[in-house]
Amino acid sequence: MNQKNIEQRSLMIGCLWLFLMGISALTAYFATHLEALFVDAYFTLITLTTALLSIVISKISTKVSTRFPNGLFVLEPLYAFFQSLLTIILLMVSLITVGGKAYQYFVYGHGHLLNIAPVIPYEIMMVILSLTLSYFYKHQNKKIHNTSTLLSAETKSAMIDGIMSAGIGAAAFFILFISKNSPLSFLLYTGDSFITVIIVLFIIRVPLRIMKNALIEISGGLTQDQGIKSFIEGSIRSHLSNDFAINDCKVYKVGMSFKACIAISSKKTHMIDTEKLAIYKNNILNDLSQKLAFINIVFVYSNVGKNEKS
Repeated sequence: MNQKNIEQRSLMIGCLWLFLMGISALTAYFATHLEALFVDAYFTLITLTTALLSIVISKISTKVSTRFPNGLFVLEPLYAFFQSLLTIILLMVSLITVGGKAYQYFVYGHGHLLNIAPVIPYEIMMVILSLTLSYFYKHQNKKIHNTSTLLSAETKSAMIDGIMSAGIGAAAFFILFISKNSPLSFLLYTGDSFITVIIVLFIIRVPLRIMKNALIEISGGLTQDQGIKSFIEGSIRSHLSNDFAINDCKVYKVGMSFKACIAISSKKTHMIDTEKLAIYKNNILNDLSQKLAFINIVFVYSNVGKNEKS
């Protein structure tokens, strides 16, 4: 099974998993009306919606045309960027909502006693489901040597969902032991507000990091994966080191597509034997194809000799 098939199959399984989680989350929210569960439920549903989109992107990103001869791999980091942006917007909206709720309670004394009891068993189940899904995505991406931007984004998204559920469950368990006469009795009315703020502050860096990496890919920056970079460089050096000096090696990544730009010069003459270099290139690509389904190599050199052909 090739890399794209593994990626698409994993995303489809994830969508079914997320659908069940979304239904459970909405049921729990409407039963308790806890704002923290609103964040949890709609985050899951947004993840489901974007996961469905990711399947479409995975299918069309490899298609080439006269306008896009190298495919549409840029859609993959674009997806990761906008998914993370949507996550951040949801978190900010949730902060505004719970902030207004806390303000109403502390300033005007308006509030409703939170229905905490049903939350704990629900959140235990959601933590197990979310972290299992995150592990599944991570394991599938590892099968294809962590080359999938889509699976990487979904791994982090499922992990965020699991962390949110764990935080809500732990806080709900703590609130259960607070009496109405306790100095902490305000948490019986505003506990979900504090839970939401803590969760947002804790996980906000994850989508920000995904956005940063996606922007690097979109803008043509060098790959951040040192393992892949070392693998590509090692293969190139093993084939070229006898006849060519490698002056520089830059590896670019856009989605699941890689491009290596190699600056070379001949060790034995002032000329480059392009026929020999073409043979080396095919051998290198055969080696790299064991891990990378979409890889291109570009050699950069200045001298043109008699043996060279265009």
